[in-house]
Amino acid sequence: MSFVMTHFAAAMGLLAALLHPGAGAWAAQPDARQHTIAEAAATAQAQCYKHMYRDSNAYAQCLRDLRHAQNGSLPKKLGIEYFAFVGALSYMRVGHLNADQIAAEFLKDYRLTQKKVGISDDALCRTIPGDCVVRMAQTREMEAAPPPPMGLRVQCIGRVCSMVPAK
Repeated sequence: MSFVMTHFAAAMGLLAALLHPGAGAWAAQPDARQHTIAEAAATAQAQCYKHMYRDSNAYAQCLRDLRHAQNGSLPKKLGIEYFAFVGALSYMRVGHLNADQIAAEFLKDYRLTQKKVGISDDALCRTIPGDCVVRMAQTREMEAAPPPPMGLRVQCIGRVCSMVPAK
């Protein structure tokens, strides 16, 4: 009988928490927020990540445009900015040209949005699959020693000129 009463009491407590507009309702909010962030990150990945391999500037611009189209939704903006950072961080590990500059740009941006949204590093990290221990360590390392700004120069080959990193 004690077993049944214990489970009944637990069920009633859960029901009260779900129906009470106070703490129970607040506790559900971060899950919905994380879901929105994760969906925005997945959209950013689907629409923009394909550009990173061939044209990192197109990748960054795609993400900036996507972020601009969010019309004030901070969780969606955060999802896009955080994916932009994570995607660039991934390519940074293999020395991809300009990945460190893109990661630094979106690290700064997502930190500002993260503060407005009020979500922890751990909860944010879990919105994108991967090793959060490693990702958060790399994030802290990058914040402690951001990459220096990249200088650019004009390089012309034949009649085609473009901006390339200064060496």
